[in-house]
Amino acid sequence: MSRPLRELLHAMRHTGCALQQPGLTKGQALDELEAKALSWHRGKHATDRAEGFHRLTEGRLQIAHVRSWPAIKDLSRSFPRLIAERRFHCLDNMVLLCPEAHDLYDGTGMFSTGLMQTAARLTWAHPGARGPLLQYLHATVEARSGHQTENTNLLMAAEYLRHDHSTDVQLIVRAFEARCRIAMEAVERGDHTKVHRGDVAVFRMPRWAPQ
Repeated sequence: MSRPLRELLHAMRHTGCALQQPGLTKGQALDELEAKALSWHRGKHATDRAEGFHRLTEGRLQIAHVRSWPAIKDLSRSFPRLIAERRFHCLDNMVLLCPEAHDLYDGTGMFSTGLMQTAARLTWAHPGARGPLLQYLHATVEARSGHQTENTNLLMAAEYLRHDHSTDVQLIVRAFEARCRIAMEAVERGDHTKVHRGDVAVFRMPRWAPQ
């Protein structure tokens, strides 16, 4: 996982455990066990807030993945390993969970994948996500050669900002597209010094190969 992505997730800690997002259960068909587990989980966090422990809770948040690494590798078996890694660390495949929620999801399967997908989506729509997403975009676009680029996450972050935060990021996206053009031109010349490490596997794929 790149440094900009880690910093983005760290900056999102103030939004709390992803299962506390408002509107999480809207349109969700929870079974009885899942509903009880979620009720218990929310009650626990309500108690923490009432006792003034919410800051401590933020410090305990863990990075969780909606789909496991084996599942992502299976979905990506026709592509280079780096593509699977990008899918695994995609914004909509990651959520910040308290240790208890993380254990209930990974350890017991108490919470459904659908619920976690909604939690991930709502995390980036949270009003507090605007600043961290903008900072992430700038850090990713301005990275020098050798940095692992995250094309999917950059474009996804831009879409979250446009759709959920009414923020125009076309200048940033155009800067990123310009960098990609420079990289492709370098590949065509056989010059890999201008190619970011995260792009190499993509450019080696047959459908991206220069004609």
